[in-house]
Amino acid sequence: MFANQDSNTKLNQSYIHSSSFFKSHLKKVFCAIFSAMPEELYFINKTFEKTKFEIIKIQDLEFKIYEYQGKKILTACTGLGTSFAASVVTLVYCHFSPEYILFTGTAGGIRPELKIRDVVIVEKAFEAEIQSIFKHLKNTPFESCLTHPLKNQPFPAIYSANEELLQIASSVDFSGLTVHKGTAVSSNSFPAPKELFNQIKNENPYSIDMESSALYLLGWLLGARLLVLRGISNELNHDGSDDKVHESDVQGSAEAAAKALLKILDALILKYRLLASKNSGITLEALQETKELKQRLNLKPHPEGGYYARIYESNDLVKSVDSTRYKGETRNAATSIYYLLEGDEFSAWHSLESGEGWNFHKGCPIIINVLDKQGKLTTHLLGDPLLYPDASLQITIPAGSLFSAEITDKTKYCLVSCTVAPGFRFEDFHLPDRDTLLEKFPQHKDLIIKFTRVSNSNNPEPVIKCRL
Repeated sequence: MFANQDSNTKLNQSYIHSSSFFKSHLKKVFCAIFSAMPEELYFINKTFEKTKFEIIKIQDLEFKIYEYQGKKILTACTGLGTSFAASVVTLVYCHFSPEYILFTGTAGGIRPELKIRDVVIVEKAFEAEIQSIFKHLKNTPFESCLTHPLKNQPFPAIYSANEELLQIASSVDFSGLTVHKGTAVSSNSFPAPKELFNQIKNENPYSIDMESSALYLLGWLLGARLLVLRGISNELNHDGSDDKVHESDVQGSAEAAAKALLKILDALILKYRLLASKNSGITLEALQETKELKQRLNLKPHPEGGYYARIYESNDLVKSVDSTRYKGETRNAATSIYYLLEGDEFSAWHSLESGEGWNFHKGCPIIINVLDKQGKLTTHLLGDPLLYPDASLQITIPAGSLFSAEITDKTKYCLVSCTVAPGFRFEDFHLPDRDTLLEKFPQHKDLIIKFTRVSNSNNPEPVIKCRL
């Protein structure tokens, strides 16, 4: 798909065509910025227009991606209303995997202290028309509808913004802007559903719009990190009407919200740069990818180094024909984990009572050192053999052998899966200290020092409780 991209580039613009929704992740972006109307996105696009950009087309829909401060930023309009907002943002989330999603636009002011061109950072949002069902469906045959069938959790009446983005927003200097933080209500009625307005005001919202609740619902459903900012374009009357709607300031309020959004975006980019500088030379791109992998795969710190998540445990139980193995106990036939190493991290020398297979998935190659019980050293290169002729996609480590691992490029990462058969149990995991290994295998002094973290012969093997 990308082979001929350069030939299609004209000045600062290139086109990539995809005819199928199934072709997801065309190009990963750092942040996706949306508004409902083009007028609300004008100031953002005007700010970015001098930067390099490309247009990516999915079926008949075009999305513009800018290069802003070294980050890929997608901008798009969703169209008015909750349905369009949910549809377009979900489409972008599935195709481009943005780290963050920011939504900017205008809103009607409800609280009396709000003025035209004030900005509201939406901490929470709810949908006006659906609020009554939380009371009316209780103790009826339809009560189960209040539990989402995919998440198997009760869906909330009020949805929240992403906490990380709210913290970033709290650290920003919004000098020159009047910024509030609070709840927003969404409705597809304009300017507001009058029959529900008194009920709406009971939740004490700052503003009313058509999209915020749908966006934060997506955040809850998909785990997307979202934040909505609204510029107050018009002030509603006490009954939800607006007799001065023709005096609304769409351009001015949209520009105020966009300026606040850009300040938050700059703070986000700065945060990533500072974080990258603390990671021993790992590139920003690799840092972003590992951050997303850790989140999506639910990876946690591993006691021997790196990050892992258990993904499989056989329901079948097996027992060794050798009664001395596993103390005669049964084990699951097999277990499997995802395992990730990044930067300078390494997997320290350890051994298992079972054999373990490593399968390469993504990233740079990984070097695996294996010591048998007699001290014979074997070194494997796990990686893509089409890129690295000496690499293998899969290697197997014999039961009882010591092994350690590191990636070949300290600016990158490697994601693998590890399958243990018979399955892993903590009591089968051994992580000897440095002095014990040096005494047993002095001929491998350099490798032992390199891939151990402690050296204390007076301490027994560390007790590390984990479930791999």
